Amino acid sequence: MFPLWLNIVILLVAIHLTLVVLMEHRRPTTALAWILVLVLLPVVGIVMYYLFGVSVRNKHLIDRSKFVELKMHTAPYEKKGVSGYSQLIPMMLNVNHSYPTWGNDLKVYTLFQDMLDDLKADMERARHHIHFEFFKIESDEVGRDISEVLIRKAQEGVEVRVMYDAAACWLVPPHFYRRLSNGGVKVEAFSPIFPILSPFANYRNHRKIVVVDGKVGYTGGMNIAERYLKGISSGIWRDTHMRITGPAVTELQTAFLGDWFLTSKEWISSEVYYPAQRCNGNKLMQVVISNPTSQWRVMDLSLSEMISAAQEYVYLQTPYFVPSDAIRKSLYGAAWAGVDVRLMIPAKPDVGMLVSNASKWYLQQMMEAGVRVFLYDKGFLHAKTVVSDDRVVSIGSVNIDNRSVTQSFEINTFTYDQEFAREQREVFLHDMESCHELDLNSWMERPYFQRFKESVARLFAPLL
Repeated sequence: MFPLWLNIVILLVAIHLTLVVLMEHRRPTTALAWILVLVLLPVVGIVMYYLFGVSVRNKHLIDRSKFVELKMHTAPYEKKGVSGYSQLIPMMLNVNHSYPTWGNDLKVYTLFQDMLDDLKADMERARHHIHFEFFKIESDEVGRDISEVLIRKAQEGVEVRVMYDAAACWLVPPHFYRRLSNGGVKVEAFSPIFPILSPFANYRNHRKIVVVDGKVGYTGGMNIAERYLKGISSGIWRDTHMRITGPAVTELQTAFLGDWFLTSKEWISSEVYYPAQRCNGNKLMQVVISNPTSQWRVMDLSLSEMISAAQEYVYLQTPYFVPSDAIRKSLYGAAWAGVDVRLMIPAKPDVGMLVSNASKWYLQQMMEAGVRVFLYDKGFLHAKTVVSDDRVVSIGSVNIDNRSVTQSFEINTFTYDQEFAREQREVFLHDMESCHELDLNSWMERPYFQRFKESVARLFAPLL
């Protein structure tokens, strides 16, 4: 098929990349998957590696002094001497510089319309700036509605900055963003994939952040798209989002401004974007910001520690379930120790079958270890929530899969509050009414071809 000299070049490149994969600090399953592709399909493997496999770990996207400059705005609000939450709080403080802050007030949304109404009202009240970052901002009815508010506020003199992920929004017509720019909104695409496709294009920004005047923040799993409002063919689009006031908003601001600098090269750190915070509530929180260049996989560490520390129950909701070894073993260990472990995932995938089939591969062992598995039937479950022991709640953008944990820019909140945890436990129990629970014996009888597809998908899922 290829001339001899080209076959030799392909072989040498494949051997070189195999050695690179072996020498890097990758998960064994991921390394083996890459080696398998490079050995069996060298041409495809080489192309896939340069598109999806180049490691950017330990590369500093922002100079450390700049990062410290932003973080110092949160430091005065650090709640010191906190105890009673295992090692979670000090671990995230030491690994991620995630300051525990007290005095936050929260509002959680499971209905997109409620979130949209409050978000628009908060943006209408903006006097200085609106920072608006979403993985997906689509040019549908919802996107156009939001864009009208953003343009109007920009024309009133409010600083409006909008950021979206270029790969996630590549089908959005360019004129949608041009209209925002022409209306006075500063718009940036995170890591454009055209006209030059770089290896860094694999690392996407999956965060959802809004900060209004440095005082009100939004984050969670919701994007700006009509399907959140009207659902999809299989039913509703079920997600979780939250509104925050109090010191934790400074951490959302830091996440946004770091991303803004990465995309626009505009450095913003003025005090005017970090106004003095009032204690509006009584919630203790940590905001964890992760990116693929970090030495430590903080989301992997934090979620596995939260699960391992559970003594009574831990309930998880995730749209995609391809757990890391650490999270998988934490779930096994908790269930074996008698903890009530429940996992909720969608019954049907939103797009594609690779991740869905890979997810199903893990379910048999989960149930054998004692984890109860629920499939959400009412539509597509997109919520990313973990609640444990009426003590800790994690809500954010992180899916329990390889891409979220190792390859995406993510943000999660950890809230330490008994009342709040009980509320989120009740939300989970309510969602169970729209699920069916898997039975281990019946699951083991599924067709051989289905199990074969799951096994193949599981091999390749770590690549993506």
